[in-house]
Parts: sequence; C-alpha cells; structure tokens
Amino acid sequence: MNTLTKVAAALIAVMILVVSAFGAGVFFDRMIGSGADVTAGSGELEDAVNEVAGIIERDALEPSSEASVTAGAIQGMLESLADPHAIYFDPKHYEYFNEMNSGTFYGIGITITNEGDDLVVVSVIEGTPAEAAGLKADDVIVEIDGETRPKWDTDEAVLRIRGEEGTQVTLGIRRDGAAELQEFTITRAEINVPNLESELLEGDIGYIRLYSFSEPAAEDVREAIEELEGAGALGFILDLRDNPGGLLDSSVDIASLFISDGVIVRVEDREGTVEEHRATGETATDAPLVVLINGNSASASEIVGGAVQDHGRARLVGEQSFGKGSVQTIEELSFGGAVKLTVAHYVTPKNRVIDKIGLAPDVKVEMAPELQADKATDTQLQAAIAELEKEL
Repeated sequence: MNTLTKVAAALIAVMILVVSAFGAGVFFDRMIGSGADVTAGSGELEDAVNEVAGIIERDALEPSSEASVTAGAIQGMLESLADPHAIYFDPKHYEYFNEMNSGTFYGIGITITNEGDDLVVVSVIEGTPAEAAGLKADDVIVEIDGETRPKWDTDEAVLRIRGEEGTQVTLGIRRDGAAELQEFTITRAEINVPNLESELLEGDIGYIRLYSFSEPAAEDVREAIEELEGAGALGFILDLRDNPGGLLDSSVDIASLFISDGVIVRVEDREGTVEEHRATGETATDAPLVVLINGNSASASEIVGGAVQDHGRARLVGEQSFGKGSVQTIEELSFGGAVKLTVAHYVTPKNRVIDKIGLAPDVKVEMAPELQADKATDTQLQAAIAELEKEL
C-alpha cells in the first residue's frame, strides 16, 4: 500500500471509528443511545479525503507523517463540534491523563485555568520544579516550547507541559509589572499531589482542603473526617477553592459523606434522558458544615457545593464559582489513545443550571488569591469559621 493510499485509509478509518464513538459513547460505563448516520455522503467524503491527501503528498514541502495526519483528522472532527472541552489524547498523553487521576504524575507542579483568552497559573505546588524555577500564581502562559495559540485550551496545555521525568519544557510567561515576556525552562519531575490537607482549627473546627476529585479522594476525605473528629472536631470546613474538579463518581461519593439521602446531581444527555445520581448512604458525619468556594471552583466542586446548598446541609462562603456544568466522557480508541468530549450537562438537586453561571455563595467574601497563603490574612477562611461557630 503506497503512502497516499495509507494516508487516505487512515483518515477514512479514523473518521468512521470516531463518529461511531460519538454515537455510542460510554457514559461513565453506561451506553448512550445512538442517532448518528455515518453512511450519508461517505463516497463524497472519501473522494475529498483522497484529494487532499494527494495534494499533501504531491506538493507539500514537508509532507505529514501518517501519525500526524491521523491526529489532525481526529482533532479536526472534534473542533467541528464547537465543544471547548473536546480533545484528542494520543497514547502517551492518555497515559499522562490516567496518571493524573491516580494522584501521581510527572510534570512541573502547577494548576492552570482559562480566564478569557488567557491561560493563567492558578497555583504553584510547594516543593515542585515550578516553584524552584520561580513561577507564580497569576502568571499568564503565552508560549509552550516556543509555540503560541490565540487561546490555549487547558487540556492541550496540560498535555504539552507534562512529560517524562528529567525532560524539559520552556514556558513564555507574561507577568504583571514585567515589560517583556519571561522565559522559564523547567525540568519535569514526579509530582506527588496530596488529595487534601487537613488540620484542627480553633480547637474544635475540622478544616479539610480538597485539591482534586481523583479516584482516591473520597476515601481520603473520609479518613480526614474520622481523624479530625477523633481530635475533637465538632464541625467542618470543606475548602474547594481553586479545585478544578475531576471525576463525577468522586464528587458524588464525597457529597455523600455529608448528605445521608437524596439526589446529589442530575445529568441530562442530548436525548433529554435524565439520570439521577443519589447519595450512596455512606455518610461520614452529620456535624455542621461550611464549604468555601471561589471563581476557580469548577465542575465536581460545583456538584458538591450545589448538593450541600440545595439540601440545606451547608452554607457556601466565598465568591461565585466558575460555572462548568457540563459532563465529559473519555472514549478509548482501538488504535491507542482516546477522545474526550462533552456528552451531557448537569443540574443541582433543585434543578439549578450551573453552566456559565456558577454557584452564588450564601456569604459573599471577595479576596485577593494571594491572601490564602496565610490563614491569618485569609478573610474567606475567617468568614467560614465565623459562620460555623454560629452552629457549634
């Protein structure tokens, strides 16, 4: 099979495979119904693909490899969805993604988010290469290894910044007060990110800060609750500030630690089918609870925040949350790698829409992010303590 035929075959095969995956996507291990018709116009599609592949092979100064053509075809289909969360993971990057959800990965040690068209560093993890290199919260990432984008997608940026231990990534940073772009070359290392930190405050307040909704997060929160209650905690503050979310099941399990019964979240797919995720019955405590949120509390954080607020289980303190009320699924591909795309949106137990809106706190406290570094200056935390003390 010549190169032209191989490239065209790869494009057609990828098109059929991935469009089929869209129609019969795994919805967190459950199948969604398919209404897709992938046969219509397939002849014209094959002719167009062959034509473009021929032009590339004949005229391009540097013809693409089959792997890059395949990746480009997949990414092009995902971009046609107008889904900001759709992305293709090649096999290596899919491995990175799975490592991240397990709680250990290789990278530089930052969390990032989109603010408008900017890719912004939310936090720098203590003791990581990013901290040693001098990266700071609120730095704007403009370049990754010399490449720029009109708008960096967070998933693509994560995949490019992460990599094998000992390898390097160079970031072009725009920083307030600096006239020119600053360049940081950082050597990747193993990043062990704890799911949470916990401590006893004021003698009887259990403070739990959750960083992500990874697979072991619910069990870690349960253990923290038990340890803090054993140390004398009579109430809890669950800090979800700057928590970008994670796994749906993890959010349901964590909300269930505080809610004994009822709906945690409702998820609606494109056919209008609504699936209710209910409390698991594995409650860990009925002690008074306050939840901290801010503009970087997103996705799974908003599921938990919305659930405890709707059930009257906790008051939310802080700032309006991010507003990501969509649900993505990962489809593994037969030739390696995976695609992620939005398959549904969710609403709170009282059917409140979160997407592009967010959660409004019961007690609004605006605060500069850098004040979180010291609990004495953390006015949001101090407000949460004051709220909790009213119930103790």
